[in-house]
Amino acid sequence: MLKIISDSFKITNKFLVLATPLIFFSLLSSLYLIFSGNNGIISSIITFVLFFLMLSAFLSGWLYMVAKAVKDPDSENADALIMDFPAGVGEYFLIIPCVIINICIVSIILTVIACILGVKFIGNPNVSYEQIYNAMTTITAMKEFAASLTHEQLVKIEAWNLLLFGTTTVISFINMFYSPAVLFKKKNPFVAYWVCFRDLFSYRFLNNVVLFLFIIVLHTIISMFAMFLSTNVILYFIFTLIKFYFVTYIAVLVFNYYYSNFVKIGSKVDKMV
Repeated sequence: MLKIISDSFKITNKFLVLATPLIFFSLLSSLYLIFSGNNGIISSIITFVLFFLMLSAFLSGWLYMVAKAVKDPDSENADALIMDFPAGVGEYFLIIPCVIINICIVSIILTVIACILGVKFIGNPNVSYEQIYNAMTTITAMKEFAASLTHEQLVKIEAWNLLLFGTTTVISFINMFYSPAVLFKKKNPFVAYWVCFRDLFSYRFLNNVVLFLFIIVLHTIISMFAMFLSTNVILYFIFTLIKFYFVTYIAVLVFNYYYSNFVKIGSKVDKMV
């Protein structure tokens, strides 16, 4: 595990060009969403569809680049990897939308199940959406809102927070290997989902959990720094660049871990292992 973590840092540092499409897409999509506006239902649908296609194109090319970097970490011309982005879009553009939809469907199903269980075992805290929305406007409003709640309401809200956090964690965990399974093993997004589950809950399950916990710890640290540096524009800009590096590293780490443990066995590469 430590070797994979270390090697993933080396791959990320060598192929820093991987961050270029990520930064470009982040900028382009943000500008698109800002200037697209909201002029009715039809306009919103068109905006959503175009954004979905943009996201699919980006992930198709970017994940293809990540997979190539992991498979060939000794490539002499690292910057040339950017030229593989269009090839990835061409090869996976019809597949990645299905991957995104599958993840959304599974996420919705698990969330609905969690909400049903929450209603049954936790109960309704009797707090309206408007109250929660108003409480999130300022820290003072949040304190006043918390002070107005009874002990029973606070307990229920805390229980709901834990339930939804746990649900989100489970969703993230079961989808951790989905993209690598598509890129390395099966292009069929439905078969790849089964392969993803099989590998996730295989004899390496504990190692998979350790990897996931490591990612959570890194994400928590990054989030804490973001909170502290949000008041300083210059530091926050620098930290934003670090976040792009972090996202790139996590993608490389997951792909490298999956490739090393479930695809490449010794000197052999088995797409069905």
